Amino acid sequence: MRSITRFYPLSSILLVIPALSFAENTDNNTNDSNINYYIGVEGGYQVSSDNNYAQSDPHSAIGGIYGGINLTDTLSWDLGYQYLGQMDSAYNSITVDTSFLRTGLRYSYPVYKQLSVYGYAGAAYWSLDKSSIHTNVSDDGFSPIYKFGVTTPVAKNLYLDIGYQYVDSIGSQSTGKFDSHGALVGLTYHFGRADEPQIIIPTPIKTHEEECEPEIVEPRTIYHFSTQLSKEMKTFGIDQAELSLQQKEIQHIALLLADNPTSKVKVIGHTDSSGSEAYNQKLSEKRAEYIATKLEHNGVEKERIIVQGYGEMAPIASNETIEGRALNRRVDITVFVSE
Repeated sequence: MRSITRFYPLSSILLVIPALSFAENTDNNTNDSNINYYIGVEGGYQVSSDNNYAQSDPHSAIGGIYGGINLTDTLSWDLGYQYLGQMDSAYNSITVDTSFLRTGLRYSYPVYKQLSVYGYAGAAYWSLDKSSIHTNVSDDGFSPIYKFGVTTPVAKNLYLDIGYQYVDSIGSQSTGKFDSHGALVGLTYHFGRADEPQIIIPTPIKTHEEECEPEIVEPRTIYHFSTQLSKEMKTFGIDQAELSLQQKEIQHIALLLADNPTSKVKVIGHTDSSGSEAYNQKLSEKRAEYIATKLEHNGVEKERIIVQGYGEMAPIASNETIEGRALNRRVDITVFVSE
């Protein structure tokens, strides 16, 4: 069929995307980014709604592959190839063969524990062959595509998607048009960045000359501040009111450090449990680095700032509720002096 041979070079491009994604994530020289990559496969069944088939609507199996990037922890963009199979009509001996490339944006929202709902909107570039005993007609064009469903993790970085897909008005005047209603099941693998290596401070070896254990001096905390991040602040898309309040706290911390020349400040970023562990680890580090940069802009020396990210590993509330996740999206700031 023409539709298969036509799309073969384009679908091959999709197979290159995962390889590039994997190389991007395993390259130690890549610059830091909150963006991570994913690939997936999907399959299901579709029914074509066509008024020309009064007896029964043609139907067929669906198969596809896709790859994309997470722009934020809720918004992603992808590119995929899908084959709708060969639909036959015993009533008038017509066979329709359809495949398409699709691209679009997907928005996910966590609703319960690790379960999220998603919506997808985009465009499909289709190629259609319609053949009968006497004729063979082909055409291509664009149609809108929509999806919605649920997703949940089934293994580390591996997610199960179950959803409904609608493609509007596939075909042309020469081939005839139909709407595609599909039920899909997919598996998506996210390439999270590797966690940063833990810094291990070696324990000094005790010599014979030492008569007693050295006294361990705990740092004295001068000031502690924790700011919870709103949903919009998850990627630091914060509004002006929140930014003004945060700036006052940063200026106050900068003054404390100026008044105590031997003091230091520890900035620790946190996330909720949405997304993969690797992605959350990197996101928490970015949040801490954002605050550290603000402190530097207010005159705090870089060597006096300790930046850490705990990812999703130190929640202060339940991640099973919206309110709890909001509390866990935070940055802890502690000013201390080692006495």
